Amino acid sequence: MQSNHSEIHKIDGVGVDLNRFQPCGNLSHRLELRHRLGFKETDFIVTVVAELNKNKNQIVLVKAALVLKAQIPCLKVLLIGKETAPDVRRYVDAHSLNDVVLFLGYRNDVEKILSISDVGFSASLREGLPVNIIESMACGLPILCSDNRGHRALISHLETGLIFDAADTKSLIDFLVLLYKNPALRQEMGQRNVSIAKKFSLDEVLPRMQEIYMKVMK
Repeated sequence: MQSNHSEIHKIDGVGVDLNRFQPCGNLSHRLELRHRLGFKETDFIVTVVAELNKNKNQIVLVKAALVLKAQIPCLKVLLIGKETAPDVRRYVDAHSLNDVVLFLGYRNDVEKILSISDVGFSASLREGLPVNIIESMACGLPILCSDNRGHRALISHLETGLIFDAADTKSLIDFLVLLYKNPALRQEMGQRNVSIAKKFSLDEVLPRMQEIYMKVMK
């Protein structure tokens, strides 16, 4: 016998493992981890976790880095994910940005890289409920992101991050410089994000999913 269910249930994403994604324990541990991963204490690290493609729009940040490197001499842009947009690497090579923009490819230690970063970034043109942003939030990062529905569902402008128009490179640059110059602001936003990320934890989401499945199966 076939049963039809038309009831809609809402859950807060697919869940993030907060035992894995969490802020670095303390300053000395953070500096030690930075050293092990090949970064300096003074580096200002902006991390993007997403496949390199047109929708994820990493090229916007890479082009902005050409201007930003003069204002943030210690800037490091880390691109984590499979490369399917060759124009990004071509731009980096053509403009000698190889010391600023680093292609890390696929990584199984994303949580470590996020925990030593200063800003989580996304310039996506479209998003649902982006897990990469939740993971960055859980690691205590302020978020700089483009204005779309998925990002607005997670980030409050000036409270937990900064939201820019994907077509407005100047606002991206201005906001990133603002975060660079204001470590206290970064810390405040990051602390709020850690708290917000808790509702997206596996411990919260899985029992809710189990409850829904049990109800449907009955």
